[in-house]
Amino acid sequence: MNKFLKIALVIVAVLASILLGGFAVAIVESGLHNIVQPPVFADFESMSFAEKAATIDNYLNSHWFAFPSVVMGHAAAPFVSILSFVYLLKLINKGLKAKFKAWHFALPLAVLWIFVDLMMDLVVVPVGPELASIDAVVSLILGITAFIIAGGLRKHEGPARVSSEEEVYRG
Repeated sequence: MNKFLKIALVIVAVLASILLGGFAVAIVESGLHNIVQPPVFADFESMSFAEKAATIDNYLNSHWFAFPSVVMGHAAAPFVSILSFVYLLKLINKGLKAKFKAWHFALPLAVLWIFVDLMMDLVVVPVGPELASIDAVVSLILGITAFIIAGGLRKHEGPARVSSEEEVYRG
């Protein structure tokens, strides 16, 4: 039963971190819409791919802060998601004496958010491969930064920790 509880808590932690990442994107992008005029395109969904690309290109050329604001919004998702997941996994490991490695779950989270970035940048709102790759690289860098900040690279001491001078092996 305890094994199933551990797995269920990890699944809940992954889902909670994905939701927190989605909320982070919404909060950052809604805050940045105060700085950058949000795009208002009539019948954007009915446009062909070439028309969408031309419209987005014109919008990005006329608003200098539009693409950096999109990158900040998209990069907030892996940052918040991975940061919150690593902290939640630390709580699970400490509370249930589990030994889940954070990178086993943080890596698929980063891949998920980069995939979402690329789909948004190449299919939904086509900005081009150069800008999409910049967006993906920034998201990856912030995801790695969040992993490091949350302590995902720290080595765990384990049960054989030496805490006093008498227990030190001098052999």
